[in-house]
Amino acid sequence: MPAESPAILVIDDDPDIVRAATLLLERNGMRVLGAEDPDAAWVRLAEGPVDAILLDLNFARGRTSGEEGFRMLDRLIAADRNAVVVVVTGHSGIAVAVQAMRGGASDFVIKPWSNERLLATVERAVALRRAKLAAAPAPSGEEALLLLGEAPAIEAARALVARVASTDAAVLLTGPAGSGKTLVAQLLHRASPRAERPLVTLDAAVADLATIETRTAAAEGGTLLIEGVDLLAPALQPELVRRLGGLRLVSTSRRDRAATRAALSDDLRFRLNTVEIDLPPLAGRGDDALLLARHFCALFAGRYGQPLRPLTDEAARAIAADPWPDGVHGLRQTIERAVLLGGGDAIDVATLGLALSEDIVEPRAIRADLNIGRSEAALVAAALKRHAFNVSRAAAELGLTRAALYRRMAKYGL
Repeated sequence: MPAESPAILVIDDDPDIVRAATLLLERNGMRVLGAEDPDAAWVRLAEGPVDAILLDLNFARGRTSGEEGFRMLDRLIAADRNAVVVVVTGHSGIAVAVQAMRGGASDFVIKPWSNERLLATVERAVALRRAKLAAAPAPSGEEALLLLGEAPAIEAARALVARVASTDAAVLLTGPAGSGKTLVAQLLHRASPRAERPLVTLDAAVADLATIETRTAAAEGGTLLIEGVDLLAPALQPELVRRLGGLRLVSTSRRDRAATRAALSDDLRFRLNTVEIDLPPLAGRGDDALLLARHFCALFAGRYGQPLRPLTDEAARAIAADPWPDGVHGLRQTIERAVLLGGGDAIDVATLGLALSEDIVEPRAIRADLNIGRSEAALVAAALKRHAFNVSRAAAELGLTRAALYRRMAKYGL
């Protein structure tokens, strides 16, 4: 292997498998990172790129379909077009492994593996990754770009990014502030054939003729990101259209589709919206706020050399219920501050700063939605997800009997 130690990420819920792979690969000059599930894997990937990924296809005990692994494989490849993934499966899973390779995996390993076979496979994967990067170097020195979340709209957005990033199709991104529009624009550029060329931003709200001329010229051969395109002065829109040749166009708007279209000339609208991706507010993404909060806890704990402290139950409920008017940006800053400034064994509501004032001890988040039905449904859904739908444990956490929890599950369609 080259002098620089390759980094290998092993995603497997079996600690013995991770330990065995670590012992073998570290003896052969590699650095190994372990992740027990996809959520932990995204934290690892956010800390920096890896040279190869060993991916187990099943994470829930007794599962053999590979559904979780296939979903993770799709997301890994959507996040990084140069990702090299080796799937790990049991003796009975050869057909599943072949299916995974058709889905983008570079190779597969059968458990229990031969050490010689595993080592050779990983070495080939590292060589393939480095060949891909040599052919199309990835940006360096940046935090990994990851569109995390399980909400249907986020799943749909990731799928669209994977389908259109490699094309020159114009993309219009709509959604409120903090919904991830700029992140998706960066993902589209990074996964495109223009990734080596510049991504240039034009702020439509303050643009003038000179700015349009310089920005479009700078983006030649690359991608032009027009932020707040619906705010571009009508008199400038024809000037912009005339200068859009030879570049990829991605634009954003905080307005809905109808309002955005109404603000644009016919010519500019035609150039902008070959594909439209709508991103929801964080408050409309179900349990994604809590998923992202835990991701940021681990990310910033590693970045700042802090212990990984869990969220208290009250803090988790507050995060899940908060409207987060500043979107993911606001959540990220809140968690970063809590990791840096908090103490104790866990992150609580006070550390998050969610209280309205000193004389109001009730968290802002819990006060945000006074509809009892919505609040109860959110709490029940969050408890069930935390305990993998183990009704006994979820009921105990909520202070309910199993029968009472079943009634609420039926009431809210959970």
